[in-house]
Parts: sequence; structure tokens; C-alpha cells
Amino acid sequence: MRIKDIKLLWGRSANRCAICKIELSPDGSVETIGEIAHIVSRTREGPRGNDALLLSKRDDYSNLMLLCPNHHSEIDKLPDSWPSSKLHQLKEEHEKWVSEQLERGVLSFKPIDNSQYLEKIYDSWVSFSKSQIWVVASLTPLRVDNDSIHPLDDAIIETLNSIHLPGDGFWNPQLNAYDTRPDENGITNIKTKNLEEGDGHKISIYRNGHCEFLFCLEGSVNNITEHAKNKEPDIIGSSRIIKYTHLAQVITKQIEALQTIWTKCLQFKNMTLTTTILNTRNSILYSREKDPRGALYGYPVQTDNLQYSFIVDKESQFDHLIDIILKRFVNYFGLVLHEILDVNGELVCPEKL
Repeated sequence: MRIKDIKLLWGRSANRCAICKIELSPDGSVETIGEIAHIVSRTREGPRGNDALLLSKRDDYSNLMLLCPNHHSEIDKLPDSWPSSKLHQLKEEHEKWVSEQLERGVLSFKPIDNSQYLEKIYDSWVSFSKSQIWVVASLTPLRVDNDSIHPLDDAIIETLNSIHLPGDGFWNPQLNAYDTRPDENGITNIKTKNLEEGDGHKISIYRNGHCEFLFCLEGSVNNITEHAKNKEPDIIGSSRIIKYTHLAQVITKQIEALQTIWTKCLQFKNMTLTTTILNTRNSILYSREKDPRGALYGYPVQTDNLQYSFIVDKESQFDHLIDIILKRFVNYFGLVLHEILDVNGELVCPEKL
């Protein structure tokens, strides 16, 4: 779901259930947590899913409404009693009611907006990376408040220490619990002593519920760049090469780790998922060996950092989210990817359009 649609939904609903008007929040107890409901299900098989609405339009604001957990469950369990026409009418009436209450000064609400916080976090990533190529994935509450969790809770420490790093023989996939410690934001597992060789990571869970997984790709980039320049110096020039299979493995591990942290440690129903590749200017994506004459590469990136961000639900299919993210980043490098895995479960390499 797009960030602007979610902000619009929460704002026009005034943090209230469109049916019972109970005040909601993007966090808190199950009784007050807000849930973003689809009027027409995302899939054909779901509640009201046989509607003519295009699948590509089902995450748009016009097909979403804000509900309490009870009414979200009711409309999905009894779709015949809650047809899409009735839900659209309820949404329209609720937003009209909100507008009237606000004009009379009867109602006030705290906006759902984490944009300033995300800008601050982004700046901290750029500073931390020190011009090396890092891949970053994060989850951020829709409304950022202090002390949403206790970072030294045993369950949180255990969850953090259970995370697996990318492997495949190039990196060591084992995370060392010795590197886990509290810091000014919450708790983190950080390893930076080998950054000169391009090897490092940082996984953090903040007191406010934000969590992030930073992984240094510099060692991989240096390795494949040196190899490519030895084989095809005229083609590579001064560009830096990012190996697609390494990038895909890193992003996959990051998203899987964030899903684990969210499921086991965080109470939020919806969060902003952000994936970023830092310091990408003049970098090229290496897809695969094409034939004896040379390899298949993408096109040089002309921006400093690549980023993709959207709103996700705690019940989302994270395999599908990984597909979306990988396909988007492949496009940034001028290539296309129709499938992530082949029939044998192996990564499919990007192609040119």
C-alpha cells in the first residue's frame, strides 16, 4: 500500500473506526489498534473478491477503510451482509461525519506521519555508510512515539540473536551474540571491525518500535568489480559492479529478519517498509555470464542512493514483498525480472528489456 494512501485514510477517518467510531491508533492494545481493511479483497478468492475492480487497484485509497479489529473481522466473515456498495457508503458517511465534527471543534486527532523521522533515519544511514555500498531494510511505525517497547526484554534479545546473516559461501551467515549490546536507541547487534575489507552489519531494534538491518555489500562489490575489470576493462570503465545474486540474497535475509522481529516483538498492525541501497552512483548490476563473448550487465545508476518504500500489513505475504522489492531494484539498474525463482527454487537472473 502506498504511503500517501494510508496517510489520507487515517487523516480522513480521524483515527476512528468507520462503523462504530471508536478511537484507534496504529499501535496499542488489540481493542484500540486500527486495521486497514480492503473493501474488495486483494485476491479473487477473498471477501467480495469477485468484484470487477482490477487487482492492481485494490490497494488504492478508494478501496480501503479504517476499522477496529471487531468490525474488520465481521465484514470479512460475513461478506454477504457487508457488500462493497454498503461499505463504500459507510466510508463516505464516516468521512463526512469526521469533517463536520472537525468544523465544529468537537473532534481532534493526532496525524499519522512518520516522514520527518524517516528523513532523520535516512540521514543517519548515509553518515554511517561512509561512502561504501550498504543495503538497508527497515520497518517504521506509522506514528513514532517514544518507548513503545522494552529493548532489553529477554524475548527481544533472544529474537535479535536468532537472526541469520546472508551466506552462500561469500559471507559467514552466523550472527555472534557477543556483538549484541544496548545503545542510545535500544538494542543492536553490530560488527564493523572489518569494514576496511567491506564486511560489516548492524541490526537494531529501537525503543520506539523502529527496526533496521544494515548490511555492507562493499566486499562483494570490490570482488566482482576487480574480476569484471580484468575481463572487460573497456566495458566496465570506472563503474562499480553489484552482483545481482548477492543483492537478492541480502535483501531476502533482511526482509525475513524484519518479519521475525515484527512477529515476535512488535505490536503494530501496519508499518512502513523501506529498502535502500546506499552510494550507488556509477554502479552497474551484474546479472550473469551471457556467453563466451561477455557478461550481461545493467546500466550505470546516476543517483547516489536507491530507495523503495511502502506500507505493509503484519499479515502480509512477505515472499510477495521480496518479489516486489527485487523487481523494483532490478528496474532501477535498467533490467527486468519476471520471476524471482525458477522451478528448482534457484534465483532467476535479470534480463534486458
